[in-house]
Amino acid sequence: MLREIAHLRHLPSNRRMQRTMNQADFYDALMVRADEAGVRERRASLVTDLEGDVLEIGCGTGLMFPHYRKGVRLTGIDPDEEFLRLAGEPAKISEAEISLRIASGENLPFEDGSFDVVVSAVVLCSVQSVEQSLSEIKRVLRASGQVRLIEHVKSDQAVAGALMHAFNPLWRALNRQGCNMNRDTERSLRLAGFTLQEVEQFQFFSPGLPAFPHRWIKAVAA
Repeated sequence: MLREIAHLRHLPSNRRMQRTMNQADFYDALMVRADEAGVRERRASLVTDLEGDVLEIGCGTGLMFPHYRKGVRLTGIDPDEEFLRLAGEPAKISEAEISLRIASGENLPFEDGSFDVVVSAVVLCSVQSVEQSLSEIKRVLRASGQVRLIEHVKSDQAVAGALMHAFNPLWRALNRQGCNMNRDTERSLRLAGFTLQEVEQFQFFSPGLPAFPHRWIKAVAA
């Protein structure tokens, strides 16, 4: 925990960036730093073996797009028009066939059973309702379809977990992105009727981002 606390020294510079950049550029800058700190490899391992019809929820500025391969018909959604504008360039050069549209995870504008896989990277932390989002994900998946996630979660450690829960309102006020640091994604998936197939724990230290515990998850709709 001491290393995580020491890492918070980077947050003042993060706040300065936030004041001088628009939301999309600020997000992109932080995510590029995260990728350089090791998240890029996690993204790649999450999706490089995929094929068929894939939905990416909260595709942001398209940082996942270089990791999809030929044979993927990807639909990327995000509620922010500026994010999708920036995602247009990586979509053009991806090996996958990519279409983009504005939508949110809580209300997916697709028919039941439309996708083989649903992908999401650091999105469930900020949706208004995890339960509704997972219900929608399950609805649009085909029989035995997979959901693949990278998410930061509340710590399993008693003291750290309690502190993350207590300080979550302050964190939401600071990040201004609706991000929560006290969500339990594994539990939420089980409650939504998913079976966890693979779960890997990891952590990274990137300037401007708290060193939250993360999960790399593959789950199947029961």
